[in-house]
Amino acid sequence: MNEKKIEEIVLKVFDKAKKEHASHSRYALSNYIANTISEKHRYIHPKTLERAYDRYIDKKKKHGPASAESIDLFCKYLKKEDYKDYLECNPIEELTETVGFNWKWITTIVVVLSVVLLVKWVIGNQVSWGDDDDTPNTENTEGFRKKNLESQLISSSCMTWADSLFVAVACDIGPYSKYGTKVESLDKSRLTNMKKVQVTAAYDFFTDDDKPLVWYYKNNEGEIEYFTAPGLHPTNGETLRKITTHIIKTYVPLHRDRASSFIP
Repeated sequence: MNEKKIEEIVLKVFDKAKKEHASHSRYALSNYIANTISEKHRYIHPKTLERAYDRYIDKKKKHGPASAESIDLFCKYLKKEDYKDYLECNPIEELTETVGFNWKWITTIVVVLSVVLLVKWVIGNQVSWGDDDDTPNTENTEGFRKKNLESQLISSSCMTWADSLFVAVACDIGPYSKYGTKVESLDKSRLTNMKKVQVTAAYDFFTDDDKPLVWYYKNNEGEIEYFTAPGLHPTNGETLRKITTHIIKTYVPLHRDRASSFIP
């Protein structure tokens, strides 16, 4: 997620709380916000709000970034569905990077033109050198074109994390997507299989031969995120752990509540 956008969300959350609560101390506001969110949506610890206040308002970097789940709850407090919904209403501003962005495009265009000219030169030479009787070797030329097109398609394929799953995007949209997440090389396996889900005790955690179907990540606040594939966490790079019966019995709710709807 985009750090500047998270800071903006946290500032709006505490500004809203100041209008609704008599005391404007860090402790009082954090407790008020946590209680409001917990009553209307899902439980969040006041310490999570205090850490966010320290990092984004007091500029104390002793705490790490807020988790994606916490940011979604902050957005709910601001009358948005989640972080994605907030971004759609408040897109990331990129005006300050206009000059740099234009230079990137100019560089890209120059490189593409150079590649096109080089390909034409190579194809021309292949046609000329195909046979001794000056007849173009059309079979070799067509094969080269196909390989070149396949290479261009593969090199332009990227993906980014969109809150609960990976989506394919163009590689030239920038280092970060509109979701505030990093644009990375396309991995067909992760694109197809990696999704974030909400679970209850009725969820299918294992196959018939007891192989895991769910992997999880637990942050510093004790909040857990569940995923449908192993590997690294899509946004923070931490290694996901396979689900265990202990984790299910300790953390997974028995029934689905109104705030625990399935993330597709």
